[in-house]
Amino acid sequence: MIKSLTKFTGVSLIAAAGMIGVAQAKPLLTDSKETYVSACLDQSDTPERIIEICQRGLGGAGASDRQRIEMLDKLGWAYYDLDDMDQADDAFVEILALNPTAELGLQGRAWVKYNRDDYAAAVALFRQAVSRKPNASNMAGLAASARRSGEMDFAEFEEVMQTALALNPEYTWAMRELAWTLVDHYRQDEALTLFRTASDLDPYDPYAEYGVAFLLSERNDWEAAFAHVSRALDLKPDFVTALSRRSLILLMLDRPKQALKDAEAVIAAKPDDVDGYVRKARALSDLGQRSQAHEVLELAESRVGSGSSYLLYWRASLLADDLDYEAALFHIRRSVALKGADQFDHRLHAEIALWMGHTDEARDAVDQALGFNPDGEFEQYTNALVMLDEHRFDAAESAFDAAIASGLHKDYLGDFLSALVAEGRFIQAIKMRAQYGNRPSATTSDAQRSN
Repeated sequence: MIKSLTKFTGVSLIAAAGMIGVAQAKPLLTDSKETYVSACLDQSDTPERIIEICQRGLGGAGASDRQRIEMLDKLGWAYYDLDDMDQADDAFVEILALNPTAELGLQGRAWVKYNRDDYAAAVALFRQAVSRKPNASNMAGLAASARRSGEMDFAEFEEVMQTALALNPEYTWAMRELAWTLVDHYRQDEALTLFRTASDLDPYDPYAEYGVAFLLSERNDWEAAFAHVSRALDLKPDFVTALSRRSLILLMLDRPKQALKDAEAVIAAKPDDVDGYVRKARALSDLGQRSQAHEVLELAESRVGSGSSYLLYWRASLLADDLDYEAALFHIRRSVALKGADQFDHRLHAEIALWMGHTDEARDAVDQALGFNPDGEFEQYTNALVMLDEHRFDAAESAFDAAIASGLHKDYLGDFLSALVAEGRFIQAIKMRAQYGNRPSATTSDAQRSN
């Protein structure tokens, strides 16, 4: 099959139809009453066969402009499914040549622009498509591209996306798009419901399965997350993001050998992405191969560069695990200097600075972490430890209480009391032990960044 014929020859899709070969194991027309036009418009088949059938239909005579538009639309989406955006765009452009206001051409071109991350152009085309036909696909495409181009805030995005879902309650792409945006706005319960609904509607959707796995892993429900991420990979074996997430899940299930295997597959698929290297280094560390773990992260930085706060975080974290605090402090300082630094980076910075006795630096770092996540249990717990170093003992106790109220596990009480005793606060430690002795413990995530 010649997939880039129009791109290289400059001929129209209609003229190109006569240049396509006919070698097919299965006849293109399986019913003697069919024509290539009727087969193109009515038949569901593989993208490759749809392309050849529709090109033959377009190359014949007698089809109306409306039929040509419908055939070009089917042809364009077949190319789209094969990720041939040039040919897809050519088909949609030909629709607009036949009718400049045709909704099928406007929508098709809009989705091609969206696929190419040209969101401003996609918005303009989707707006025209919506004016012609305000259906679910056009509304959802408009919302998604406008949010990414900065032309629509979250509230408006949610309203337009909910409108799309009202028009088509079974539109799983819109569900998943809305769900991921809800995740970004800390509305995980609603997002999980949407992913589950999408998965129920289409049990063969790997992206819905991955969404469920992601959110379950964020809740530390690792066993359930493993089942869903494995299902996603069964449906789409080359789903690298799911492979990386499964490596993390296996790490948290204390299965580092399997996590290592997945991590190496991620590196092979995406050698310029830091995720695989971090997963591999963590798996090696869990297997007791600490020096190899550090070498992997050094290799990652040499290949990917030093612009990833996530990579530098893990360099610092693994060095801190090895009690090499000076090296850990060096790398975490590099991490927090980058634009992408978040509460995890700043909190680790505070912890390492505290271990090194740099109280003022720890204070600045924990304040930064609290700025990202003021109600975070571990941010408040680290703040309590810094307060102890500042000799603000009552405030430290209040901060620890707030951390417990936010979900910090009572197991951290022992560490906090040890720090109090180290400061000579014996009576306060005894009172806190009695105070917490009969309280039920909360459940929460690991203190360390898990992803």
